[in-house]
Amino acid sequence: MRKTLYSLLLLFFIVPICSAQLVYTLDDDAAYVAKKEKEAAALTVDSAKAFAYLKLSSVCRLIGDTAKIRDYLNRGIALSKPHSFAEAASWFYKAQTLYASGNIAAIEATLLKGDTALQAFTGKEAYKVRGYGLHAYGTLQQMKGDEKAAMDVFVNKALPVAKQSEDDFLIGNVEKAIATVFMNADRREDAAQYLMRAIDHIERSTIDNAIRIETVVEVNVYAAENYVYGHKLDSAKIYLDKAARILAPKPNSNLYLTYYYAEGAYFDRRKQYGAAVASFDKGIALGKNEPRAAYAIKRLMIAKYKALLSNKDYKAALVVMQEVVNNPLVIVTDKRIYYKDLAETYAITGNKSAAYDWASKYIALSDSLYDAKFQNDIIELEKKYNNAENQKKIMLLQAAKEKADLKGRNNQLLAFLFAGFSIFLLALAVLGWLYYRNSRKLVAQKELSHQQELAAVSQQQQLKLAAALLQGEERERKRLAGDLHDGLGGMLAGVKINLSRLSPTTTEDAIAKDLPVIINQLDRSVNELRRIARNMMPESLVSSGLEIALKEICESFTAPNLQVDFQAYNVEKNIAQDMQVTIFRIVQELLTNAVRHAGATAILVQCSQNENTFYITIEDNGKGFKTGQIDVAKGIGLTNVKNRVGYLKGNLEIESSPGAGTTINIEFHVG
Repeated sequence: MRKTLYSLLLLFFIVPICSAQLVYTLDDDAAYVAKKEKEAAALTVDSAKAFAYLKLSSVCRLIGDTAKIRDYLNRGIALSKPHSFAEAASWFYKAQTLYASGNIAAIEATLLKGDTALQAFTGKEAYKVRGYGLHAYGTLQQMKGDEKAAMDVFVNKALPVAKQSEDDFLIGNVEKAIATVFMNADRREDAAQYLMRAIDHIERSTIDNAIRIETVVEVNVYAAENYVYGHKLDSAKIYLDKAARILAPKPNSNLYLTYYYAEGAYFDRRKQYGAAVASFDKGIALGKNEPRAAYAIKRLMIAKYKALLSNKDYKAALVVMQEVVNNPLVIVTDKRIYYKDLAETYAITGNKSAAYDWASKYIALSDSLYDAKFQNDIIELEKKYNNAENQKKIMLLQAAKEKADLKGRNNQLLAFLFAGFSIFLLALAVLGWLYYRNSRKLVAQKELSHQQELAAVSQQQQLKLAAALLQGEERERKRLAGDLHDGLGGMLAGVKINLSRLSPTTTEDAIAKDLPVIINQLDRSVNELRRIARNMMPESLVSSGLEIALKEICESFTAPNLQVDFQAYNVEKNIAQDMQVTIFRIVQELLTNAVRHAGATAILVQCSQNENTFYITIEDNGKGFKTGQIDVAKGIGLTNVKNRVGYLKGNLEIESSPGAGTTINIEFHVG
């Protein structure tokens, strides 16, 4: 699956590098610009007026008035005194005028000049402009594909400066940018943390901001989308609904382009493919008459195509992909991917002829892209070759001149030098060959040793796992023997004793008195036997399936002082029987631990399945513990669970701290 790339731009200060930008809007931006123009005109101090004009050059981008942008920038620069704060800040605003040119190197150089100049000033406004400049510089690194450099700028430069400015809107936008880097790396938990901080800061920021409400919607939509791809659909719904409430009064806002994508992705993950397609269609319809929304429409159409494929509506999916491919704005590298998708979809429908045609186009386009790169490489090599030839000619002319001047003496010296150099090269070649041969042997020996060490470690791990499983089974046997001996055995012994007192000579009154006692003892013995059998193999697991069995065991733990909430999502009934038993035992063991050791009063049990992947999450509000002491702590009872999860080759994550409860997440494959 191709990964979606996120790059959030601060719309108020940065524009995309293209001639036609799409600015998301909800409010009357023209009225806001007019208000700021009136405020700037009322200022009387040149320094304040200069900075106000510089800011107006950015504000006018909201209405796309290039004449005003240039005019206010020039006015601000003209009123800026040498070495003043306004002059230092002007570099940031100059950089914005370069975005339309697409010259990233020039934009970066201008932003860095501004950052250097602003370091001489320590006021909050100076930190604020610096923060926006560093945010812009980091975003440029993202646009170039260097996520590592972008993260370094955002975390180590932009965020500290933003915090010094104490501007919540700036801090929130930098945190939002950091979140996009984590989203691109598919680190959803890290992204969620920064998105929550960003939402908090942006919502607390000052109301007098032309794009505050748009940014609130945008960051909430991104939070929803991040939770969707992080398999936390309930959390995603919260932020989708929040964005929808803000957007509701403006049904025609182009912010719906991002909202409908996130909403459609939410429905798609819930396998509500019809609803997903409907959401994508709303977004596509909204942007069809907006030429600047081409990228957003293409993103929505690709998502719609994937939803139709999942719904097995191949005919409709092919129509969507054909429209995407025929779009003149689609770049060649994307076309290559879409050709492959078309070939695979036609193959699924059984249309081998069409599948072959699109596969041929995919191969031809792949070859042409390779040829284009190859031709560029040839041109570069030819340039290098020509330069080398020119250098050789110059050296030959110089050598000829020296030869004519020095004649025989230099010839003899050259011959000696050539002979010595040849011998040196020969010796160097022999030494190099010997070194290469020995190095290869050493590398081979190291590799063999490494493989042996890995095999030994793997074998040790398997032995430990097998031993742990055997120990777990032995403990189960001991527990079963104890239940039979101490519980059921004692009850049956009591029945035997009472029955032995009855004889043919026993009076009817004695029989009438003792018989109800014996029957009651037998009833309790039968109930105990059922309890033991249920622990060995729950009847509901065999008759009703895993979901019902898990629900029943959660209900059996529920008591007046303990609330156990069970939630199941998409748990399929075709899971192998032994796998169902293992899942049941894991949940049973974790519930027992939460009650016995944590002293919890509320427990949440979530079980869900996404195709062949099964997820278990158990949260309690108990006393918690230090996760670093799990292996050495006594009585925590997690060893058996870890062994079972290890046997399934799954992943076990534990989050806990004293007094803060415990969350356990388990993931493994069931197919």
